Amino acid sequence: MLAKLMAFFLLGLIRVLTGSQARWYGCPPKAEQRIYFANHQSHADLVMIWAALPKELRHMTRAIAARDYWTKTPFK
Repeated sequence: MLAKLMAFFLLGLIRVLTGSQARWYGCPPKAEQRIYFANHQSHADLVMIWAALPKELRHMTRAIAARDYWTKTPFK
């Protein structure tokens, strides 16, 4: 329940703050193994890509990140 509320909040926040929309030209999103990546280094990229996916694909999407970045300090 809490995860669904947080997802709804993040989705709304990103859409309101950025106004971005996905345009799926020639390659619509499908429930198959794919790699989506951002073209620059921003922690908001993950949430932006996630928000661009259709609802039925968001729950099965997993983020990956560079281990050297996230394990650099105990806080991360």
